[in-house]
Amino acid sequence: MVVRRDGYVRAALELLDEVGLDGLSLRKLGEKLGVRGPALYTHFKSKQALLDQMAETMLDDQLSPLDGPLATADWGEWLAWRARTIRRTLLSYRDGARLHAGTRPTERSAMTPLIKPLLAAGFDEEDATYAILAISRYTLGCAIDEQQHAESDHAEDPAASFEYGLARLIAGLRADVDVANPPDRDVAKLLD
Repeated sequence: MVVRRDGYVRAALELLDEVGLDGLSLRKLGEKLGVRGPALYTHFKSKQALLDQMAETMLDDQLSPLDGPLATADWGEWLAWRARTIRRTLLSYRDGARLHAGTRPTERSAMTPLIKPLLAAGFDEEDATYAILAISRYTLGCAIDEQQHAESDHAEDPAASFEYGLARLIAGLRADVDVANPPDRDVAKLLD
C-alpha cells in the first residue's frame, strides 16, 4: 500500500479521534494503515514531527480562506473570525487543543502572512506579531479549558466567555493602534 505524506497525516487525525492524544503512536498509525515503521519514518523523523504536521493540517483547511478576501476586511473582524475558526476547529478533534499546544509551526515563515492585515492597519511588525500571538494563545487556552472540562457542568457558557474575552482583547489592540497612529499624525505627513 502506497500512502502519501498527506494521507498519513489525515489518517493520524482520524486515529486521534479514535484513541486520543495519549493513545496516538507511530506504531498504531502504521497498524491502521497497514505499513511498517520505516515507511512512516521516511516522512516523519519522530512522533513530534508527525504531531507538528497534524496540528498544521487540522487548521490549514479551515484558515485558508483568510489568505483571500477576508484578509482585506476590517482587521478586528478578521482577527475575531480567525480566533473563532481556530477554537471551533480545535474543539472538533478529540484532544485537538492539547495537540496544538504541544506543537510549533513547520515553516519558519508562518507568521508573515498572518501579520499582513495588521501591518496594513497601522501596527508595526513587532506589535502585529505579538497581537497574533496573544489572540492565538488566548484562543488555545480557552479551547484547552473547554476540552478538559467538557464533561463537567460549566458555571458559565464557554462560548459566551470566549467571545467576551476576545472582544476585550481586540478592543485593547484597537485602542493601542489608534494611539500609535492618531489621525493628526497622518494629516501632518500630508502637509510636509
